Amino acid sequence: MSLAAAQVWVGFCLLGIGFAMHRTGPAFKRHPAGTPVALLGLALILLHSEPAEPESLLVETTTDIMPWIICAAIGINLVLSGAPIYSNARTLPLLAGWAGIIAAWYLILETLRDLTLIETLSWLGSILGAILAIAVFALSVKYTESKTPVEPESTPLTEKERKYVQSVISRHLEASDEF
Repeated sequence: MSLAAAQVWVGFCLLGIGFAMHRTGPAFKRHPAGTPVALLGLALILLHSEPAEPESLLVETTTDIMPWIICAAIGINLVLSGAPIYSNARTLPLLAGWAGIIAAWYLILETLRDLTLIETLSWLGSILGAILAIAVFALSVKYTESKTPVEPESTPLTEKERKYVQSVISRHLEASDEF
């Protein structure tokens, strides 16, 4: 394996690791190193000397999907930030987000125009397979949850238990204030 090929694969691994690191932690406080690690991985994939055949295909695919991935990510973030919360919708981010999502779909469909019939059918087969897998998963979860017996309501906490829970929560809140 050449040095350029190793660099591409290390970058690809760092991209995945960075994304996984970013997803850890509560939603309001993501892991701070996730984004820089992912960006380092992306830089390693894109900034290199010419790698061999399998790695060059990965690099080419990565650069080809970047425009619509960026449009989709920006659009989704704007839609989520503009979505109605307690009936208060922010119209401008919502409309801009949907415009970004539509632009991403336009870019995807533009790349489909360059594909042959076999490649298009393969692409559609992959999408249908993914949709089928998600549907089976959702139906499995629904079936499992419908068969799980409902447990009776638990008894209220005693005064001793209530004091213990309050002390644990207050200790944790005091500890989190220090950071």
